[in-house]
Parts: sequence; structure tokens; C-alpha cells
Amino acid sequence: MTFEVVAIGSCTLDCIIKVSDILRFELFEKNITKKYTAIEYSQKLNLEKITFIPGGSGANIACNCAMLGLKSAYIGVLGKDFSAQICLEDMKKRRVDLSQVKQVENEKTAFSVILKSEWGKDRSILAYKGANNLLQPSDIKDELFADIKAFAWTSLTSENGCKAIDKAISLTKKYGSKVYAAPSISIIKNNPKWARTLISKSDVVSFNLEEAREFTGEKEYHDIINHVLNLGSQLVSITDGSNGSYLSNGEETIRSGVYEVEVQDTTGAGDAFMSGIIISTLNGYPLKKIAQFASAMSAMECQELGVREGIPSTFEELKKFTETHELKQYSHLIHEE
Repeated sequence: MTFEVVAIGSCTLDCIIKVSDILRFELFEKNITKKYTAIEYSQKLNLEKITFIPGGSGANIACNCAMLGLKSAYIGVLGKDFSAQICLEDMKKRRVDLSQVKQVENEKTAFSVILKSEWGKDRSILAYKGANNLLQPSDIKDELFADIKAFAWTSLTSENGCKAIDKAISLTKKYGSKVYAAPSISIIKNNPKWARTLISKSDVVSFNLEEAREFTGEKEYHDIINHVLNLGSQLVSITDGSNGSYLSNGEETIRSGVYEVEVQDTTGAGDAFMSGIIISTLNGYPLKKIAQFASAMSAMECQELGVREGIPSTFEELKKFTETHELKQYSHLIHEE
């Protein structure tokens, strides 16, 4: 079987915990404000609700693209435990090819605890990488990349995991396809050398604002965009939650707001945004339309609890959303006098 999209990155079972019996406080230092979620020492808290949902950025992108009609495969390593069973069943249900998934006895499937407090959109995540970090370059098969249209990678932080992504990038370039990068803060902070190497080899890069600032050391949007474009990327996106997004190809920058929807859960919104970029660029849409589809994917995903539940089941459904909902957009030509 040949594939249109191949994705590498985390596959995680997310445990979403709703809790109100928890503290929140802020610390002010000079011009910096830091917000904290805290549990009083040696206290037992009562949980209001607990939900298990398959997630992980690499698996999310593979699932999102498959649901939109692209033949998608996921490459990764999972344990042989109940978490793996839930994750694999969900990806299979969403028509993702799992022939490149390896399961091991000596490590657990990646697991995340997501705390949802009474402060709504705020969330804190405790992440265990587990088997995700066991991916090896030998797990990347040459023949898988021969006819793909897009390779998408998200953060793995181990040395071998980064080498595996690097090999996949080389194979993608060898066969003339595009590389899409959605690096998380984990690789940017914990393995900055590999983050720079892999991002520099990627055609399309999508960050949130925190990740973009950490990676580039820049504060302003245009400086961040120029920094990444100068590394060799062709398209750069920066998302900033309810503040919207920026998308630039070096000639034009599109600033978009957000679609007005009832937000239930923002976990996975960045993966949905990247999935929208992938399918719209593969369809050859102009920059403004790419921003619309990416923003729509993110908005639709945020309407449901979980990282894949709001994703449209067809591309036509996605198009209809953009046609029936308003999105404010502003275009700026880079070389405009």
C-alpha cells in the first residue's frame, strides 16, 4: 500500500482529570508574570471527572489527515499494555495504517495526565514519554516514503528518535515530497541541537507562540518568521490561542483571528491546525485559504472534549465550515513599499 501522509511523533493515552479543589497563584518578577497550579502539601483532592482519551501529536496528525480522506500511516513505538490497546483501536477506527507501529515488552506506552481546573481553558499536563523514545533509525523503511506527498514529524527527544526523524526527512527529500514540522516545547528545550537541525530541513513549520519564542529567541512575530524562513523553511505558522495566528511564505503574511465557537477543550488544537495546513497545501490552495482551513480545523477540534472528537469526517465538511463561519484576516505583502 502507498500512503499520502506519513507521521512520526508521540502516541499517548491522555488521562483528563477535572478538579476544582486545587490552588492557583501568580508570581510577579520584574515584567514577567508566571502562573501556577498547586496542590496543598500532603492533601488528598477529590476529582470531579476522569476521562481516558487517545492522543499524542504524531498520532493526532495521522488520524486527522486520515479522517479528511488522506491515506495516512503512523510510525511509532508503544508498549504492550491497556494504553496501547486503546490508542491502537482508536487509530484503526480512524483508518490510520498501523503496519509501522512497533510494540515492546520493556517499556510502557506514553501517558499524560491533563488537569482541567475551574479556570476553563487553563490546563496543566504531566507527560511520560515512555515507549515513544524507543524509536530507532532502523524502524524507518525506505519503501514507505517512495510515493508519499507529505511527511509530518512532531517531537521525540531521544537521540535515536531524532535520528529516526532525520532519516525520514532524508527519504522524503529523496523522493521529492514535503516535510511538515510541528515541534513541541519538549524538543526545543531538551534537545535544542536536534530541534534546530530538523527544523532547518523542514519545508513547513508550525509553532505556538511559546515554542516559537523559545526556539528563535525573538519576541516579535515578524522577527520569528524571518528567523525560521532564513533557516530554509518555505512556510511558517505561529498560533497564539484566542489571539489567532500568523502564516507566512516570505512574500506574504496572513494574520487571522479565530472562528467564534463554544470552546470545550483546547488540547490538540495545534495538531489540528497543522493537519489543516497539510491538507490545504496538498490541494494547492493560496495562503489565505490555507490559514482559513487550518483555523477551521483548530476551531472544530476545540468544540469537543478530546483531541480528535471535533475533527470533520470529510474535507467537504471542513470547507462548509469555512463558508458558513466568519474569520477576520489581514494580508501584508512583505516587499510592499
